[in-house]
Amino acid sequence: MNENEILRSEQEFLKIENLYLDFGVYQGTVQVLDDVNIEMKKGEILGLVGETGCGKTVTSKSIIQLLEANAIINKGTITFMGSQNLLELSDEEIRKIRGNRIAMIFQEPMTALNPSMRIGHQIGEGLLVHFREDMVKKGIELLDEDKSIFAGLYKSLLEKEIENPNSITLKIAKRIPYISRYQRYPISAASNESIDILKSIDMPEPERVVTGFPFELSGGMRQRVVIAIALACNPELIIADEPTTAVDVTTQAKILRLFLKLRDEMGTSILIITHNLGVIAEICDRVCVMYAGQLVEVASVIEIFKRPVHPYTIGLMGAIHYIGDKKELEEIKGNVPNLLNPPTGCRFHPRCPKVMDICAKDKPEPVELSQGHSVSCWLYPKEEG
Repeated sequence: MNENEILRSEQEFLKIENLYLDFGVYQGTVQVLDDVNIEMKKGEILGLVGETGCGKTVTSKSIIQLLEANAIINKGTITFMGSQNLLELSDEEIRKIRGNRIAMIFQEPMTALNPSMRIGHQIGEGLLVHFREDMVKKGIELLDEDKSIFAGLYKSLLEKEIENPNSITLKIAKRIPYISRYQRYPISAASNESIDILKSIDMPEPERVVTGFPFELSGGMRQRVVIAIALACNPELIIADEPTTAVDVTTQAKILRLFLKLRDEMGTSILIITHNLGVIAEICDRVCVMYAGQLVEVASVIEIFKRPVHPYTIGLMGAIHYIGDKKELEEIKGNVPNLLNPPTGCRFHPRCPKVMDICAKDKPEPVELSQGHSVSCWLYPKEEG
């Protein structure tokens, strides 16, 4: 067992407990998350899979408090690295974590990127926010190569910024046109760092890309830029929301290999949100299956594909078409429930082929079938005592 495997098996990293979340809308209250419990280990790649609208993205946004204004967390805790509940942090405290220790790759790269800002500035923005002093020091290094008559003055101002970034001298200097140029050096340093980050993810022509705008790039290149933004501060956890949806299969394979490289070489933990079971099978260690805001099954990726037990998970597996398979694809009959008025008990019971009377009355508790494999279904009742 290598070091990463030891970390994944022993160190608790992220823990979501008893998370209940609603959205207040004009028609009433949408009951989106119903008692969600997820645990991640350090260095693990965890998959969160389910149909569109089942609550996967909302769960991930809860971790870094990027929820819409009408979201209401009724109950729950989210602990990171054994620290205090992330849900109790102030805006300022969570900003120090968001983009730095926990980064998110958003589903739509074109809407996640600022169309009016150059790529280099967007990647470097996180560095300037979280590692301003480091970028100032690199800016001083750039000044050593500057032969202008003001280079010495700019350098002294940057040195003062490290000592006291809120000094009166700097505030006055920022208002003087030719002196204010010194502020560009940390920005240039961050842009140079952006080139190195793009090189690390095999972006073609990174020097040209950093000077361009999002509309000048292909869908696959924009997706890599979004990944580069997430990687900029070397986070401990990356949340990837449908990271391969808008790219071709070749680019998808490269992105998945990049995730494996990050995990194996840097120990980065990755939470992948997807409805693509092929992506889950390719790189995940464990899988959480979600339906209508409830977790229905949690197991290792091998166990999920070899021995799915919840009727919903079995239905998902039946909808996969394998090469050479001549059988017709199976469908899960019925429709996803309206969470303004969700079904009582197990939310899957109106569509379940094995439904029993108790399914509509009471919500099943998670039952551990084997080590690391749990299911919430009345077909597997919890043993007494």
